[in-house]
Amino acid sequence: MKEFFAWLFSQNNSSLKIGLFDGWHFLYLFITFGMTLALSLIGLKFPKKRKVFQSAMAYLTIGLYVIDFFIMPLSDSYDGISAYKLPFNICTIMAVLVPFVQFNPRFSKIKQAVVTLSIASSIMWMCYPGTALGGQPPFSYIIFQTFMYHAFLFCWGVLNLVYGDVVYNFRKIWQELVGILIILVWAAFGNAVYDMGYNWFFIEKSIFPFLSDEIMPFAVVFSVFGTSFLIYCIYFAIKALCKKKSPKELCKSSK
Repeated sequence: MKEFFAWLFSQNNSSLKIGLFDGWHFLYLFITFGMTLALSLIGLKFPKKRKVFQSAMAYLTIGLYVIDFFIMPLSDSYDGISAYKLPFNICTIMAVLVPFVQFNPRFSKIKQAVVTLSIASSIMWMCYPGTALGGQPPFSYIIFQTFMYHAFLFCWGVLNLVYGDVVYNFRKIWQELVGILIILVWAAFGNAVYDMGYNWFFIEKSIFPFLSDEIMPFAVVFSVFGTSFLIYCIYFAIKALCKKKSPKELCKSSK
């Protein structure tokens, strides 16, 4: 049994390699967007399925995050449990917050920001997946877990918008900015306390040769908020197009 799990979670289970914007990368993107589109359309046609789909995505997101801590010691992709997976990055923080805003009405006030930042952080990672740039096999544990984690997180956020559980208002986009700044402070706290070069939220060291270390906190805030703003724009563009082109019943939002 030990040998089976070692093989199952190994990153040496194939001679294939995944790289940035290659066929395997686009396959994962296709799976993510295809799953999200399919669940969106099914939920619009069958309203009773909506909560089931949202709950499933929420459970899968937090489930993949938690179980990862048990699997990492069994995978040769890690040297034991990686402290980098602690919730100091925006993506991992979202995994912790998703169950609260999905299942507890007391956290409804922050649901908009959590939904937006979940979509923004997951789409930014999927477009430039740092852990998928090392030439690992496309279906090794480290690749499959990280891609599917971000896929479920992305899908959960989009479903909340499509089903009308979160309705955007440009006057409230400041909530996303406040959320980003809180994450910035939290990540800075993690970087200072652990002080092991984890570079959570990419605010300690630059990941781009054309940006200095000092400017990274500003660049991160600008890029994440800019992505959030773009999500708002896409939301209103689709909503306007839906009202103009689609049947009225498909454009109605229900809570």
